Amino acid sequence: MNHITQPTPDDFDELAELWEASVRATHHFIPEAYILKLKPLVWSVYLRSMPLYIIRGGEGIDGFMGVNDGMLEMLFVHPRAIGKGVGKQLLNYAISACHVRRVDVNEQNEKATGFYRHFGFRTVGRDERDASGEPYPILHLKLGGIMKIENWGTVPYSEAWDRQTAWFDALVEAKQAGQPYENRIIFVEHPHVYTLGKSGKDANMLLGEAQLKAIGATLYHIDRGGDITYHGPGQLVCYPILNLEDYHLGLKEYIHVLEEAVIRVCASYGIEAGRVKGATGVWLSIGTPQERKICAMGVRSSHFVTMHGLALNVNTDLRYFSYIHPCGFMDKGVTSLQKELGREVPMEEVIGRLQTELLELL
Repeated sequence: MNHITQPTPDDFDELAELWEASVRATHHFIPEAYILKLKPLVWSVYLRSMPLYIIRGGEGIDGFMGVNDGMLEMLFVHPRAIGKGVGKQLLNYAISACHVRRVDVNEQNEKATGFYRHFGFRTVGRDERDASGEPYPILHLKLGGIMKIENWGTVPYSEAWDRQTAWFDALVEAKQAGQPYENRIIFVEHPHVYTLGKSGKDANMLLGEAQLKAIGATLYHIDRGGDITYHGPGQLVCYPILNLEDYHLGLKEYIHVLEEAVIRVCASYGIEAGRVKGATGVWLSIGTPQERKICAMGVRSSHFVTMHGLALNVNTDLRYFSYIHPCGFMDKGVTSLQKELGREVPMEEVIGRLQTELLELL
């Protein structure tokens, strides 16, 4: 593997020739006249307006890139070096050493788009024309860390807690060490269980140990924020384990994103939902005596990495909420999609809709 260095002004003629050769080999949708129009600008303006990094091979410069304030402005590989890992080496350096998180790419350049997506970049916007106003659509890509979606099915709470804690600790460790990692969104259902957050009050659990056993439920004191809540069959629990810095989010903004995703899912079923001032989660009939909660939230964050998440009542047996003061509220009701719609709602359908909204918002 060759070293990455910075060019000298004496290299600019060769870089301009490399740019032209690379464009002709990969940008077949661009006409000759446009290439000839851009070439002098590349030499006189673009190569001189940002930090550049190059890889030299036995026959000269094999590839180069330009970066500016977290943006990969250009990356070109000589045709003779395509497929030899030059682009991969440059992009890895851009991400790790130059903290690149954004790149624009021609939509017609499908190989380049696939290359960046392989590294975890995802489309966050699109323009019909390029920066010169020409009719070559541009995709705006953003690095959000590699995102993995997992559906665990039904898992006992203790097992799920151990598994998400392991992923959480691994992400924090990798982030601090500058190593690769995966962001995760996990969907799961639990057998009957109550969880009490760090700031919760034991008095909000209305049953003793024997009574809990009689209804087939358990109680856990856990390390998230919030008070007491219930998880059980028919409730969709979502545990995003994310590095919030990948998404330029603080904790408050992140909670807002979770709430917004659920609000949109409710709207997709014709249910108007929103937020209650001073309370987390998603609510219905806000400001009325019928105010009720459809989704609870509680998050732990360390080093801007999150665990725990949200619990959306889909086909939940709501009787289990009568044994607690949900989230510490004594005067608030709870509801579910099933109760609001008067029918059972397919869990996989809800998972699909929530996943879509989360990926759109993050």
